[in-house]
Amino acid sequence: MDQKILDLVATERVCALSICRPDGTCDSAAMHYSHSADPFVIYIQTENTSRKCKSLPAPASIVIGFNEETMTTLQLEGQIKIVSDSSQLPTIHQIHYAKHPHAEKYKSDPATVFLVCAPSWWRYMDYKVSPPLSISG
Repeated sequence: MDQKILDLVATERVCALSICRPDGTCDSAAMHYSHSADPFVIYIQTENTSRKCKSLPAPASIVIGFNEETMTTLQLEGQIKIVSDSSQLPTIHQIHYAKHPHAEKYKSDPATVFLVCAPSWWRYMDYKVSPPLSISG
């Protein structure tokens, strides 16, 4: 993954997550996220009682960044699912709670789950430069 993308993902804390339901409708929410660089994946902590979890696994779209100061954004698409392998959770907890220490209080809640998305497509845009910089994969 390009270093500009990794820098943006490391700096930002909130994303917009949209999930496509089997009936064709969408569920969108602003979510705190964390990530792993190698392999590049996005993690999101939520509750298994949320509407978004009822349709998983599912196609998803994630948007990170974009404010009028930085003028950069990252769009991601891929499958999102609930992490089912509990042996992965210690690593995910370490990554996620380092970025969002306030969220650790939900760690022991039985409804707490982590979602994981390994993007199959992405596009980074930097509108501060002319012409705008676009990196996609």
